[in-house]
Amino acid sequence: MISPELFADVDIRVGTVVEAQPLTRARKPAYCLIIDFGPMGFRQSSAQITDFYRPEQLVGRQVIAVLNLPVKLIAGFRSECLVLGVMTQEGVVLLQPERPVPNGERIG
Repeated sequence: MISPELFADVDIRVGTVVEAQPLTRARKPAYCLIIDFGPMGFRQSSAQITDFYRPEQLVGRQVIAVLNLPVKLIAGFRSECLVLGVMTQEGVVLLQPERPVPNGERIG
């Protein structure tokens, strides 16, 4: 169990994917995403979401991501946030708001 205060330390926000390309040098299939988090700026993320999504389907889609994790280098790509999804047996299903919200809004 974690405390509500500890959970509040996790900076989870909504952003819109503005660019998506295959991360060709990755060992496991993944995409390089550029995500607009409004006042928080743009962040890039490596996401293993290739089972259900093509790059052109991701552009314009709102996603939910954790912004305050350390930067991770993946196949030479700087992943600056963690896009959240549900891991199923068939692949990852992205979490997203059920209706459009402003980029950068915090999930609480």
